[in-house]
Amino acid sequence: MPIITHILLYAAYAMVSLTVGLALNQVGGEELGSSILGGIALFSACAVTHAGISATAAAGRVGQVEKKIKGDMERLRTAHREVAADIDAVQTRLDQIETQVAFGAPQQPQIAAPAASNAPLEMKLIDQIVDKLGAAMDARLGTLQSAGNITAINPTAARGPMDLVREALMENRVELHLQPIVQLPQRKTAFYEGFTRLKDANGRLILPTEFIPAAEQAGLMGTIDNVLLFRCVQIVRKLMKQDRRIGIFCNLSPAALADEHFFPQFLDFMRDNRDLAGSVIFEIPQDSYENRTSIEARAMAKLVDLGFRFSIDRVTNTEIDLPDLERSGVRYVKVAAGVLVDQIVQRGLRPRSAITREIAAADIAAVFQRYGVDLIAERIEAEDTVLEVLNLDVPYAQGHLFGAPRAIKESLMEETAPPREFYLKQSGRVS
Repeated sequence: MPIITHILLYAAYAMVSLTVGLALNQVGGEELGSSILGGIALFSACAVTHAGISATAAAGRVGQVEKKIKGDMERLRTAHREVAADIDAVQTRLDQIETQVAFGAPQQPQIAAPAASNAPLEMKLIDQIVDKLGAAMDARLGTLQSAGNITAINPTAARGPMDLVREALMENRVELHLQPIVQLPQRKTAFYEGFTRLKDANGRLILPTEFIPAAEQAGLMGTIDNVLLFRCVQIVRKLMKQDRRIGIFCNLSPAALADEHFFPQFLDFMRDNRDLAGSVIFEIPQDSYENRTSIEARAMAKLVDLGFRFSIDRVTNTEIDLPDLERSGVRYVKVAAGVLVDQIVQRGLRPRSAITREIAAADIAAVFQRYGVDLIAERIEAEDTVLEVLNLDVPYAQGHLFGAPRAIKESLMEETAPPREFYLKQSGRVS
């Protein structure tokens, strides 16, 4: 009951008591003092009665609230028990899956693929190369097993980087990220560079510094290179259907060039796709290029004979032998913008060429182009750096300022993924 109502009731009790006291004085002949005491006694009786009634009502409301709180607490306890049971069930299922992966449990039968005649051209090419790659990998695994170089994964041991790489490949957690390479000064996208990114079971990206050494140690870099290549080839074909002549730079591990099992199959695949020679550029680091073996040089030459070209990145020394680049089919050289400014402008270093006259810094890009090589300034993150590159007349640029590497659409990721059998054969899970 509101406080104002209580005040009004007490005022009414007082008026009634005063009226009764006056009536006793006038009608009953009582003395004024006795009449007033009688009125006070009547007021006190009314007040006590009112207080008792109010206290009883309040106690009833408190009891109802307490009962409601108890009911809510019981419902919360029930919900908590249900959630705990669900968590236990999910954890049990995860433990079962982890055990299956650790012990190499057989996979469930796959749904039959549609007829080859209805498959896209890219999938037909993939199907053809899968058998070849699988046979080569089987031969390699047989050799390693006979030599005792392959050991089973210990399910009780902690998972290491190689296990993460294997699982990412087996579960098709391999993504293609593309970063634009722009033409200067218009900043129009001229190429893309493709990057392979792996994810762990929680969806976290595994950094290249983590998975590349592990993949090389496990002999899986060829598999990763193939996944990147398959996707790049299919994306290039899609762009060509849209009449968009944009090339893609694909990183190729130097070890793949010297791999006697991997490279012949890789070469066959590129021979089947030689019509893309102007759109797919293979990229290797400067250190690997300058220290290439005769086997790796011949492998590069075979790709060049098919019409494909190379790019050199991770350049740390701009004193590059331009005639050698021209002979080897290298058509692009990527140099970090900071390295260009430091070595070309400030230290005065120059590429090796047949030009004997003194070459100005602003003419360096033209000297490269004289040997059929275009410079690409990379790692550009600020507008001030763009101005420094423009002063050197560099034709192309790459960096977060123009766009960071981004994953292709999920639908395109699924569409361009190699068949699961490819991963199984590459990892030796099926014969």
